[in-house]
Amino acid sequence: MRVSHTLKSTEREKLEIVAGLLQQAGYRSGKIDWQTGINIVRVSREDVSSESDERTRIQGIVDHFGIEDWSATFS
Repeated sequence: MRVSHTLKSTEREKLEIVAGLLQQAGYRSGKIDWQTGINIVRVSREDVSSESDERTRIQGIVDHFGIEDWSATFS
């Protein structure tokens, strides 16, 4: 299964740190975009075995860094 996460924050530095950490963990990361007052980055990963484990993992990162918005798409 493949997952794509979209993370949004008003603080670009937070997204830079999170995207860097996820890249080290095997995720692919796009560049950080700026859209109407918010920074957005998309990260993805192939071969996700469990949707619930993946959501738990990323939710922990989102909570720790105070990311304002996060969504995930599984396919």
